[in-house]
Amino acid sequence: MVFRVSAGFLVGALVLLAVALRLSEYYLVEGQQLSAAGDVQGAIDYSQMAARFDPFDTEALETRSLLFEQQARYEDAAGALREAIRRDPHNYIPYLMLGNLQLNELDDLDAAEESYRNVLRLNPQENTVREALGQVLIQQGELGEAKDQYEKLRREGNISFQGLYDLGRIHVRTGQPQEGLQAIKHARQRAESGLDELEGPLKRTRKQLLVSMELAIADALVVQGRYSEAREIISQSQSPQAPALLQLLDSNPDAYRESVLTSEIY
Repeated sequence: MVFRVSAGFLVGALVLLAVALRLSEYYLVEGQQLSAAGDVQGAIDYSQMAARFDPFDTEALETRSLLFEQQARYEDAAGALREAIRRDPHNYIPYLMLGNLQLNELDDLDAAEESYRNVLRLNPQENTVREALGQVLIQQGELGEAKDQYEKLRREGNISFQGLYDLGRIHVRTGQPQEGLQAIKHARQRAESGLDELEGPLKRTRKQLLVSMELAIADALVVQGRYSEAREIISQSQSPQAPALLQLLDSNPDAYRESVLTSEIY
């Protein structure tokens, strides 16, 4: 008799769970449709219902966070992701979303660093996160640690041209200007190789980056005392900074060199 009661209770619990999961899926889909129709607040309300009916899944909370972010409600977005992490601390996606939010919207570098390190703890192969962590470390002034992250990516052949550019500028500022020069040149070559495939704003942004890379090459040459080579590059640069840099190089190259070594990368 006790066994029959227990079995019946278990079956009933499983039925209730199945119904709850179906309701969660329903509210999630309906919320996505409301969002597509421009009703962000309605989508937020539906995502809350979806999260309530499925206390184990994180998808509804991740969606809820993105909806909050659309409304510039960044603290609420972060709160939804923290709840997702509490539900599933072994899922790296909420950590990744939280780190991006902390870096780009909340301007909390320490928190972003912690979130990105948690991502790498759970998924060491997330190369884009390793680069994002490198960028955070640069902004914190931790150039040595940032260099370690980028060097790991370079050894594995997974570094982007932006990461290689960052690494080169770190080398220039940490006593390895020749290595930095080679890394920046390599980054520039890779950035140039895909230029013809781009259009519109993306192409303009890439061209601006290439101009910055040229000046970074000149900076590396100045740090090495190769002033004539640097002067040739700066004199041909399209950057609005070029005339002032050329004047500084001609009048006080030591001051130029010092400005490079003490300047921030981001």
